[in-house]
Amino acid sequence: MNQQEAIEVYMAKQGKAVQSYLITLVDGTGSMSNEYESAIKAHQDVFSDLGNKKMDYQWEEDLYSFLPFRSAGSGNISNTFNVIFQKLLNEAYPKNITFLFVSDGREHFEMNEISAKIEEIKTKYLIQFMCVAVGDSFPGQISNQLRDKIHNQNESCPAVFKVERKRQSSDVLYQEFSKIFREVKGLLNVQEKHFEVNQPVYQTLVQQQPTKNVAPNEPFFRRVDEKAEPLVIEDEVVKPTDKPSDISKLITNSVEKELILTASDPMHNYKEGFSKIFDLGQKILDQAKFDNDQNEDIKKIASSQILLAANIADGNLDLKKNEKEMTDLQKDIRNFDKVIEFVEKNAQEIDQKDITGEKAKKRMQGQLNNAKLGCFVRSKTTKKELDLIESIWTITVEGLNNYKKVIENDPQSNLNKLLVEFKDLLDKQLQKIFEQQQVNELLDKHIQILKELNDTLKDIHQLIQKKDKVKANEVLQFIKLRAKPISENNINQTGAIFDQTDEFSFLPKSIQTILRDDEDELEKIVIIIFDDNDSMIGESQCAKSNYLKIFSRLPQTQRIAICWKNGQFSFLENNGQQFDTLFKLLETQQAAYDLKNKCIHLCLVSDGKTEYNQLHKAIKEVKQKQYLIKLIYITVGSYLKNYLEDVILSKFRNREVKGKPLIKVIPRSITNKFETQEQSLKKSTTVPKLDEQFIKVYDDILDLILKEKNPAIKQNQF
Repeated sequence: MNQQEAIEVYMAKQGKAVQSYLITLVDGTGSMSNEYESAIKAHQDVFSDLGNKKMDYQWEEDLYSFLPFRSAGSGNISNTFNVIFQKLLNEAYPKNITFLFVSDGREHFEMNEISAKIEEIKTKYLIQFMCVAVGDSFPGQISNQLRDKIHNQNESCPAVFKVERKRQSSDVLYQEFSKIFREVKGLLNVQEKHFEVNQPVYQTLVQQQPTKNVAPNEPFFRRVDEKAEPLVIEDEVVKPTDKPSDISKLITNSVEKELILTASDPMHNYKEGFSKIFDLGQKILDQAKFDNDQNEDIKKIASSQILLAANIADGNLDLKKNEKEMTDLQKDIRNFDKVIEFVEKNAQEIDQKDITGEKAKKRMQGQLNNAKLGCFVRSKTTKKELDLIESIWTITVEGLNNYKKVIENDPQSNLNKLLVEFKDLLDKQLQKIFEQQQVNELLDKHIQILKELNDTLKDIHQLIQKKDKVKANEVLQFIKLRAKPISENNINQTGAIFDQTDEFSFLPKSIQTILRDDEDELEKIVIIIFDDNDSMIGESQCAKSNYLKIFSRLPQTQRIAICWKNGQFSFLENNGQQFDTLFKLLETQQAAYDLKNKCIHLCLVSDGKTEYNQLHKAIKEVKQKQYLIKLIYITVGSYLKNYLEDVILSKFRNREVKGKPLIKVIPRSITNKFETQEQSLKKSTTVPKLDEQFIKVYDDILDLILKEKNPAIKQNQF
């Protein structure tokens, strides 16, 4: 892909769902004697209601009915599929077919004996191909060759299930087979046909040749440049997706496809394939709009796939070709814990002898990307998962040491280029990490780590900006000073590292929000948002009028008032112009107020009863755009107050932690159950102390900003 091209991910629309015709082929050789009857009983119980929508065979040298068990001495897989394919070609069957292949060991198979028929079959049918592996001697290479050549329905259909061979009782085996067969039954509902696309696209990140046919309800991507035409499916323009679930699905489908190719061909260059998944996966993950409110499993699955790909691409994880290991990995590929366990068990440390700047960069990029998705580093001593801040520092230290080795291996390397690459990578990834990972509580050790991280970035910046050419010994000395691991044991013994500066100007603003004290000299501005929806009709006008009285003490250049109603934002003074996001509104004021260089005290006046989640997301989007925001909630009544306190208590265990939002409460009178709505609203607007309550809260906020009380307010002149 050239520099002008970008990647766009799409999700194909749903098509018409139909039930696939099931063809089950169960191994009838003698080695299956312990499991065969349990498998057949489970199959009959689960699939009996399919009636004539299925075909069942026991296979060995030829095909037979399920019962009686043949217990044959050998089998012939090539002949099995030749006979079945001939039936499908000679007779009329539904267009959608699902093969379920059950076996425990290698039997005669030659792909060239059936390859011609496979090509014929695929022109007539859409086929799912799944296997049930019995025990650890399952013929993974054969089954994956069949999957690779036959399967043409969808990419997200699992390739393999597994029954452990532990000489279990027939009841236990029956339960295991039943569970698998029920899952397979749920996969029989498939999309009737594929869609035609107007441009070449790719259904996985490792697909060699593009296609113009895509499976419904499946992700795919295309490479585009500035001249790219809209993508059209069946006369309907399709827009790119940034949904985490879609992007995670594309990455997982790609990893599974590469595992199938690896298992089916011992000569396949899987390292190149996983390198492609890593590179393209990083690009599309950067496009995903991961929200902290999203299902954490989506993040974890995506992060585990990238971690696996990164380690293989780096060359520090070899996929061993024994069939048990590959079968287990395929079976567990959607299980976050299993994939992480596989990587940690098999990955080797990066080879310091062969390390290059590009390898060091990729290694660090992959680790930070996993931190962004919530897959943190594990301690090498305790083996326990570190927290976010500790993980970032551990990755940074390892990255510095890897770059140190690059310089030692090649003293003539371009030092400025290495420093720029390192800083750019760390800057960009930190911004993304703190946008997507909630920092709930900063302990003293975290603040010290962040100070060191800030100073590290500052030192790199100064080395880059040097007028004289930077020397290798200067860079190595810098790394020696900074690349020090921080652990529970020595965190309080490293004060000398942190005494150079306690500023955080080289860190992303999203973390500066938490780190900066109110006493910082950064200029402050108040942005207040009034909830103007119907549930606030009794208090909104009072909130606005008292705002105009009290906040007139601040110059116009230090305050912006905004109204929010029916999902639209507008200025208090000019509600004719409306914006569908808060970010778009603030962008129009960036030049006039220099908002990105100010500490924004964002005050929200709301009862939280009208689409509060939308408002929350709008504010969150602004925080993610590198605005330095300190949140103040002015809650009307107890509804929003109780919700916020629950959230804050769960996220901020330390009540005094920096960055904790401030909650101010405006009491709301309780409606008598005999009052009409009109009487209730009239009562709420005439509560004698409502004005005083808003004045008191506004005064507290001004006190926070100006550090002085307003004498006029003290003397009750309002």
